Amino acid sequence: MVFSGLVVLFISIGALLARSNPSSNSYTYLTIFSNVIQLVDSNYVEAVDFNKVMDSAMYGMVESLDSESFYIKGKDLESYKKELGQLPTRAGVGLTLSRRFGMVVVVAVEKGSSAEEKKIKAGDFIRSVNGQYVQQVPLYRIYEFIKGDAGTEVKLSVFRGSLEKPEDFVLVRRSIQKPYAESYVIEQNIGYIAIRHLFPGVETEIEKKLEAFQRQGIKKMILDIRGCAEDEQDTAVKVADLFVGAVPIVQINGREGLVKKISGDARMAFTGEIEVLMDYTTAGGAEIIAGAIQDAGVGHGFGTRSFGHGGIQKLIPAGDNWVVLTTQKYLTPKGKSIMNGVDPETVYREVVKSADQQEGEDRMLNKAIDNLRHPAEKAA
Repeated sequence: MVFSGLVVLFISIGALLARSNPSSNSYTYLTIFSNVIQLVDSNYVEAVDFNKVMDSAMYGMVESLDSESFYIKGKDLESYKKELGQLPTRAGVGLTLSRRFGMVVVVAVEKGSSAEEKKIKAGDFIRSVNGQYVQQVPLYRIYEFIKGDAGTEVKLSVFRGSLEKPEDFVLVRRSIQKPYAESYVIEQNIGYIAIRHLFPGVETEIEKKLEAFQRQGIKKMILDIRGCAEDEQDTAVKVADLFVGAVPIVQINGREGLVKKISGDARMAFTGEIEVLMDYTTAGGAEIIAGAIQDAGVGHGFGTRSFGHGGIQKLIPAGDNWVVLTTQKYLTPKGKSIMNGVDPETVYREVVKSADQQEGEDRMLNKAIDNLRHPAEKAA
C-alpha cells in the first residue's frame, strides 16, 4: 500500500509539474518513470526488490550523463572519500579506467606494470574483478577492488577485440615507481620526454630535463603524453606553463558560460620545436597540456584523438544519498571542449604491419622523429 501510494504521488507530481512547465521534458518523463514502476510492480513474473531496482535506476541515470558522474548510496560515502584519498598511494596493477558504452574500459596501461606484462591494452573492457561483476559498480569501488597491498594478487576477467568470451588474468599489485617522466637525446638536436604520471612535483622533474636539453643545444623535441591519464589540473597547468609561457592554458566553463581562464606565468623552459604525441590513452590533465601547446602555436600535435576526460565533478547530497556530477568542464584556449577529446593537428594513420617490422616497434614515435628531421616533408 505504501509503495502504491508513492507511485500515485510520483504520477501526480509529474503531471502537475508538466502542466506548470510544458517546455520541460523532465517532468513528463517523471510521469513515464512512475508508470513503468507501476507496470513492473503489477506484471513482473516475480516479486520485485524495489530498493535494488531504484538504486539501479539512479546509477544508470547519473552514469548515462558522462563517464565521470555517478551515484553514491549514503552508506558508501565514507568508503568513497577514503578510496579517493588513497588512490595515488595504494598498490595497483597499472590500469586507468573509465566508462564507455556502459562498460568499464581500460584507458591506459602503466609502463612496467603487471597489466602491461600480461598484455592488457587500452580499449579492453573489464568484466569482473575477483569474480565481482563491475558493469554497474562505480569506478571508485572498482579501484577499491583492484588496489591493495603490494605483492598481493587480483584476478581480472577481460573482453578484448572481437573475442566472444572473456579472458582471465591474474595480476600482481605493485606500488607506482618513479620516474614520473623519462627523457633521453634521440640524436644531435632532437630530445625526447615522456610524461608517465602527472602527480604533484613532476613539473620540477620536467623543468630540469628541459634545462638539460637547452644546455645540450637541443632545438627540437618530442613530448610523449600517450598513456598519461590522471585528472590533475593543477599539475597539468604547471607543466604546460613550461612550454607556452604567459598565454592562456585552459578555460573552465559552467552551465552559464565561462567561469575561469587560467594562463601561464612565463616560466617557459623550452623554446624550440615541439611534436606532441597523443592518442586514446591521453586523458585528463595530459589533454590540458596537449590543447594548450597546440592552441598557443608553440607545438604540433601528432597521433590520434585523445580520450576525452575534461570534466570537473562536485559531490552533491541527494536526500540520504549522494551524486558526483560534472558541473564544469575544461576547454582549450580556443574554446574546444576537452570532454570531446583533443584532436591532433596531424592524424597518424597506422600502416599495415610489414614483414620487416620489429617486435615492439613504436611506429608513431618513429614517424614523429621523421617529421622533426624532415619538416618540409611533414608540411607536404
